[in-house]
Amino acid sequence: MKVSIKFALVWGAVTASSITASWAGVGDALRGTVLAPPDLAAGIPAATRRPPAPPTSASDTAPSGRPSTAHPSPKRPSQRPRARKTPSTGMTTDALAGKRRTYNVRCGRVVLAVTPRSAELVSAAPDNGFQTKVWRQTTWIRVELTDGAHGSTVIASWNDHPTIVQVYEY
Repeated sequence: MKVSIKFALVWGAVTASSITASWAGVGDALRGTVLAPPDLAAGIPAATRRPPAPPTSASDTAPSGRPSTAHPSPKRPSQRPRARKTPSTGMTTDALAGKRRTYNVRCGRVVLAVTPRSAELVSAAPDNGFQTKVWRQTTWIRVELTDGAHGSTVIASWNDHPTIVQVYEY
């Protein structure tokens, strides 16, 4: 009887120590995937409208002069300093502090770092057979996953309003 109890105690101690050692090895990997909180943007349904046509050349993307207005309003200087670029990633400090939003679309996945005043592309992962195209301006970013005929487009804009993200499938 004493041998059975000793065996059970030794078996329990060895099992507990092996579970602890296993968790030390895989715990970090599981915390980043399986145990991570669900992404709220993943459940957002995508619009099925056709997106606006992208600029066809580099000359089309550059702003051409000032927009004409009847009574231009004077601009006040910004109270906050401009976001600085970080040397390692090229992303602004505002974007690094932004909330990461994942948009699972029909043709892949787009991850944006979104703040009220900007958005930065973190990653774009197109499905097989699709390619990524990115257009950036000072007040918007457009990420398109396309195979030439079909695709998905994620557009984030923040021109005089908080950042809005729109998703189009075509």
